[in-house]
Amino acid sequence: MCNAVRNISDRIRSNERGSDHLGSSGPSTSKRSWQNEDPVIQNGLYVEEMFAAHTARQHVISFIVNNDIIYLCWFDRQDTIPCAGINFVQDLPRFVVLLFIMQRMGYKQWGLHPLFEPEPGYEGEIIVEYEDDTNKDDRDKRKRIDLTLDFRSEKPMTHFRGRATTVVPVRSKALSALPRRSHFINESTKLVAKLFWPEEADQSEPEILEEVYKIAKDDLDVLGHVPEMVWFHKFEDTSTAIIRKALGIDDAGSRVLYIIVFRKLHPITTLSGDEFLLAWWEVVKCHRALWKRGVHHRDVSPDNLMGYRLRGRFMGVLNDFDLSSIKESLSSIQGSPKGFERTGTVPFMALNLLMPGAGRVEHVYRHDAESFIWVLTWICLRYKKGKLLRKRRPLDEWLTTDAMGCFYKKAVFLGMLSTMRPTRSHKENFKVAFDCLEAIMKFQIPSTPIPADDEVVFQEWLQNHVPQHVRELTSNLLSCQ
Repeated sequence: MCNAVRNISDRIRSNERGSDHLGSSGPSTSKRSWQNEDPVIQNGLYVEEMFAAHTARQHVISFIVNNDIIYLCWFDRQDTIPCAGINFVQDLPRFVVLLFIMQRMGYKQWGLHPLFEPEPGYEGEIIVEYEDDTNKDDRDKRKRIDLTLDFRSEKPMTHFRGRATTVVPVRSKALSALPRRSHFINESTKLVAKLFWPEEADQSEPEILEEVYKIAKDDLDVLGHVPEMVWFHKFEDTSTAIIRKALGIDDAGSRVLYIIVFRKLHPITTLSGDEFLLAWWEVVKCHRALWKRGVHHRDVSPDNLMGYRLRGRFMGVLNDFDLSSIKESLSSIQGSPKGFERTGTVPFMALNLLMPGAGRVEHVYRHDAESFIWVLTWICLRYKKGKLLRKRRPLDEWLTTDAMGCFYKKAVFLGMLSTMRPTRSHKENFKVAFDCLEAIMKFQIPSTPIPADDEVVFQEWLQNHVPQHVRELTSNLLSCQ
């Protein structure tokens, strides 16, 4: 939470009455309930719940009352804008004006998106209207896309800053009728919608995917192994910069709501044995091919290793490019990632990126290569016959610690590697993970230089440890025919 909100918390504490005004009937302090948390913290929890209840919510306006002072705070996906307190005893007229304004505020003014939720609890069809300039021969530029989103299938996420990514099933007559691109081979008719709030200054995921599709046309390691984007839309009027410009706030960043519709994918964690290892290896090769062409993924995690079935064959897919970057275009995009940001999912990040000062370490190929090894290890130890273990799951503590804490836990894990036991369905796959981990362990010794050549890293850390029969299996459409 920003410093301004902390200042409100400090002012509240300074205004609180001492405990001497309470009689003997005052509440006991021996048992502290959640209602007695710091007002700012408690308010933040309320805000999180309000965002979680409405996926496309743009902002939340909340209030903190302390004695005779009321503080107003504006929360959105970028940050918090706090207001000075109003003393509703000494400044009653201004407080009354505030009440009149609140009384007349509509659904949209309270932060609810009128398209996704025109009324409380709405779950019907929505229509997105937009100008389409992609087809110059089409005289009718005005397009209408019908969407029926199934938010009931998604567990609510309690957070209010950042991307706030939500993926839900979606039905659409208009999108289902669109012709498929020549390089799209996923035959699934099911669609999912991804709603999220990326930084406006970053290169957008649709732009990155278009570059990926160009590569897929002439690289079989990529063809069929990337998500198929059916349609996307940027809701310009949701930019968090709008209110900041109106208030004269010079904020370095801003976020905006996007929706992207994809062909449905399935997690590779549902697989076992050679089928799983082949899917994992296909994603590794796809990632390598894209990296060589300048598309840097930078967020390798189990959730981003997906796939689909094509004529009985599971095709591994490298998913989720919203943290990716394109090397050639970075210099021309103001505020774009420079490769020194600590991006990724903590439990699967390279050890080098978890250490203090990681923000000064360039994110290079070997970091993502190491992430693939951690993902392989994670799945081999925690999944049995395609399902997450219900109890006695190893590595749970990696999910609840910070970057430095995870670094130490991983270091301990490497020291105890020989004692780790995979599930039966991943016994052979763990041998691959074990060999890969041993390959990177020798480079943790300060005197051992880490290979500077990405191809050497790919071969010595990954490829050389994958069984020959898996490497020989082709991963393109021709093998499925």
